[in-house]
Amino acid sequence: MSGSPGAEWHVMTMVVHTCLLVVHLLAGAAWFGAMFYSHLVVQRRGRTFFEKPTDYEAFVATISHGGRWLVLGAFAVLGLTGTVLLMASHAGAHSPAWWSLVAAKTVLFVAALALFVHISWHMWPVRLFATAAEVPRVQQSFRRVAWVMLTLTALNMALGVLLHVA
Repeated sequence: MSGSPGAEWHVMTMVVHTCLLVVHLLAGAAWFGAMFYSHLVVQRRGRTFFEKPTDYEAFVATISHGGRWLVLGAFAVLGLTGTVLLMASHAGAHSPAWWSLVAAKTVLFVAALALFVHISWHMWPVRLFATAAEVPRVQQSFRRVAWVMLTLTALNMALGVLLHVA
């Protein structure tokens, strides 16, 4: 070995940190990308293939089946990697402004998670059992909530970038 044990430890911690950061970024990108694609591509263009709104609703229910667990998995990966990265960031060395960004990022994350839980366990059952007359109102609610979720996620990602440049 040519380097000192301290140098080897530093390299190893940098590799682990980089791997955690990559996993964190990929989970965030997958979360945002899935919502973006679903809302702006599938939800908008998908309706054009169905004559009856109820047929479109059956299609959406079919392609969405099981998706909540993937999204909850992404939330878990984001929360876990974010927490580990925060704990490893020499917490005492940061300014109050940096901690404000961490607090805002945490609030946005928890708000997005709470909204996702509401969507999954309240709005989806309403959607699944909606009558033909209720479908337009339910779809409008989903469109509004999708914009809120996309905004929360985009702001959270922007704050993450600011944490690394602040």
